[in-house]
Amino acid sequence: MTKKIAILYPLFLGGGAESVTLWMLQALIDQYDLTLFTFSYIDFAQLDRQFGTQLDGAGVHLRIPFKSLKSIRDMQGYSLMTIRQHLLAYYFRNNRMEFDLAIAAFNEMDLGCRGIQYIHVPLFGHGNEKARKALRYPTSPIRTLYQRACEILAGYSDERMKQNVTLTNSPWTARLIKQSYQIDARVLYPPVSLNAPVVPWKERENGFICSGRISPDKNLESVITILREVRESGHDVHLHILSGSYDRNYRKLILELQNQNSSWLFVEENLSRTELGQMLASHRYGIHGRANETFGISVAEMVKAGCIPFVPSSGGPEEIVDENPNLIFHNNGEAVAKIVNVLSDEKLAGSLAETMKERALLFSVDNFKAELINLVDRMIK
Repeated sequence: MTKKIAILYPLFLGGGAESVTLWMLQALIDQYDLTLFTFSYIDFAQLDRQFGTQLDGAGVHLRIPFKSLKSIRDMQGYSLMTIRQHLLAYYFRNNRMEFDLAIAAFNEMDLGCRGIQYIHVPLFGHGNEKARKALRYPTSPIRTLYQRACEILAGYSDERMKQNVTLTNSPWTARLIKQSYQIDARVLYPPVSLNAPVVPWKERENGFICSGRISPDKNLESVITILREVRESGHDVHLHILSGSYDRNYRKLILELQNQNSSWLFVEENLSRTELGQMLASHRYGIHGRANETFGISVAEMVKAGCIPFVPSSGGPEEIVDENPNLIFHNNGEAVAKIVNVLSDEKLAGSLAETMKERALLFSVDNFKAELINLVDRMIK
């Protein structure tokens, strides 16, 4: 009889964590009976186009808890994420006897039994304040009180959460988890499912890609400022901001900046995976604005497509580029100086491009699927 696995993910918002969840489903669908627990309305056809999976019609069961709680289900963005997280786990615990294994695909969860949890950002366990401080996420006594109230309401146990096998997206996040909860996390790099054409370096545009959500945490206005100053130094570069989702007010700000700099700044939304791959492969450089990003799948996609990415000097992105001093920056001024240095030195640019080809091998879909299947098989047995 086929073993049953539950995969829990509270809300699909179009980021890297969703990609990991969908590729978990893809990795396991041929061997196991899968049920996805989520508050989101799921359109697998659309998600397949966005993330490169083939789940539409593949037989994944859906379970949407508490359908009567319209505010929990329909409110967009990260509002109410803590209560969503705990209510999803609570609902699963009341149904856990139906399943042979559970996987919490979004951060810490009390599954009521020993399962697997993939922590992108440690936000929900006791001690998460340490991580919030490192990540510059908002915290306060009121927020801590809110979290404790959610835990009591849902019957959360920190000790049960710590019994899970913990996976995470980078050595940087693993250290953060250890500091927060005193548990060890195994690094399983997120899969990069980009099907980008091979374009020789000399045929690529002398421009930059910045991809990901249009939201304040991505610090896109700083990215725009950096590239404006690079242009003012005499380098005729341009910037494409690529996005599949956004914060409404922040998107308005970015579109205003795009209108002010329309000769070299472009905002393109909702590209297919094929279009994203083609856009990345046709450009030489990438840039990332968010400091303390726990992984940065958009940076890994740049590397996979043969771009040279410039990234902040903290978090997972600097590990993706192997902490190369030519590519990491502490502030805007240093970013401008390092970009100008690479743009002015063709030999250095060529060397960095070759180095990124080697780094790209770390983030393959096949590696992700093989390691996950091996772990799940061992836990099932």
